[in-house]
This record gives sequence, structure tokens and C-alpha cells, in this order.
Amino acid sequence: MLAPMAGITDVVFRALVRRWAPESLICTEMISSNGLVISKQRKARILDHTECDHPIAYQLAANKPEILVEAAKQVIEDHNPTTIDLNMGCPVKKITGNFEGCALMREPEHAAFLIRSLVKEIDRPVTVKFRLGWDSNSMNYLDFGKRCEDAGASMVTLHARTRAQGYQPGCKWEAFGELKQALSIPVIANGDIRTAEDAKTVIETYGVDGVMIGRGCQGEPWVIGEFDTYLKTGEPPRQWTLEDRFEVALEHAQHLVDYRGEKFGIPEMRKHLAWYAQGFRGVRAYRNELTQVNSMDDIRAIFDRILAEQQERLPEEAVA
Repeated sequence: MLAPMAGITDVVFRALVRRWAPESLICTEMISSNGLVISKQRKARILDHTECDHPIAYQLAANKPEILVEAAKQVIEDHNPTTIDLNMGCPVKKITGNFEGCALMREPEHAAFLIRSLVKEIDRPVTVKFRLGWDSNSMNYLDFGKRCEDAGASMVTLHARTRAQGYQPGCKWEAFGELKQALSIPVIANGDIRTAEDAKTVIETYGVDGVMIGRGCQGEPWVIGEFDTYLKTGEPPRQWTLEDRFEVALEHAQHLVDYRGEKFGIPEMRKHLAWYAQGFRGVRAYRNELTQVNSMDDIRAIFDRILAEQQERLPEEAVA
């Protein structure tokens, strides 16, 4: 599955992921229920979807049941999602400070009340994504997961870090197995699953029902589909050349320009370019340039220089 990532999993990126992953569940960026209902942001770009998005989970953040229910109903009416996912794991201060995201793990009874309220009012599966806990002294993921199940959640995803860890190293993969043993609903594993072998190891070792990939697909939108194929058939992932990567990057950039215009699309693409441009000698010298491009021509020119430089190095490396 594709994880929700702010500023990453927009409609353009999801379309690329979907090309290689026709059956996988993919997720929107986190959507503010308050923004939808109180600020009337019903037409916000973050809500956009295409038919190829399905199956898709729309992820909502909320702390008030009446706002959550209204937001979910709006999303269902306008976008027909496969599931509604509740964000109870975001570690960002502006989210937790609003008593949303991982802050709800500090009030598990209220979190369960939110789930029950939503399950009662909508006709879609309700899923929940959460972490190990607030910090290392309050890792309540087993109790929290059981409360989610009892409240009517159809599936849960565990990001195997605490809120205090943010995205630092140190995922507790064994927690996947503990949670799977404690629950009867599907459990999805998330956190530091970077390769197809990682995905296989997590599923076979801990018995989870699937994996969710987040930062592991930045600059590599094909990995969701490749991991899925590997798990189902044993077919190893493709070896992508630098030229292959740049071809997808240019397509990604062009779609963003078509979607948002060059003025907004190119700045949005800059971070993606730095992720696509990896795995070759001298990459650091180009990353700064790629984060300052202003046009498609700028991107093409830098990519051409990189490819030419790498081609020149081949004879030297062959001799070495």
C-alpha cells in the first residue's frame, strides 16, 4: 500500500504509483476535517482524484466526532473513496497541538469514540493508522489497537516508531507481530520497509496482512507495484538505470506542470527531483541545482549533463 505523505501523495504522484500497482490501496495526503467543514475547503486541491486512483483511502485528521462525521460524508459524496482512514499517528507539532494525529494515542477512549461515531454514520470501512505510542515510556499500541478493533475499525496500520522518534532510525518491527497476535482484524506494517526483501521478511516473520510504503517510494513510484508483484509471484524488482529514473522524473514533472502550471508545478517538483537523482557518483554536486530549477528546460539540461558525465566515467571504471 502507498502511505499518506504530506506534500507527496498528491493526485499526480498517485497516478504514477498506480501505473505499476493497479490493485494496491493508495492513500491521499492527510486531510483536515476542520478545513473541510469549518473552513469550507470542499474544493481544495488536496481532495482531487482521478478514476485511476481507486482503490483509494482518504485519510482524515480530526478531534471532534461531529466534524469528523461531516467531513467523511462530504468526502464520500464528492469522491467515492474505498475506505476512510483516520490519522492517529502524525507526530508533527501543529497537528498534535490541535489534539489530532498521535495526540489521540494519549486519550485512547476519545480515539475509540471517534472511530465508533464514524463507523455508525458511514457506509465505508473505517481504518486507523497509529504509532507505537507517544514516547518510549508510553508505548500503548497493543491496547490502542484493541480499542480500535472494538470500536469497529476494519483494519489498522502500525508505524513502528513513537511520536518522539519522528522519522529517526529505530523501528520496532517485532511490534507488528505482537499487534497481529492481539487483533483479529487485518494489521498492516509501516516503517523502514525499503526493499522487496524487507516486505517479504516483515510479512513472513510477523504474520501481518500487508505492508505500507512511505518514504521508500520517494523518487521511486514503481516500488509499490514491484513489491506487490514480488510478494505474489517471486519476480524480482527491475534494475532501474539512471536514464530510466530520469525518464519517469521528466514525466512526473510534466504532469505536475500540466496540473498546476509551471509557476507552481516546478517548485513542487524540486524535492522529487532530488529523490529521483540518486545512486550515482557525484550526485551531491547536482542536488542543489535540482532544488533551484525554474522550468522543464532547466531539468532536462541538468539531467543531460548528469547522463553525459556518467557516460564519460564508464571507460575509467571499466579500466579500474
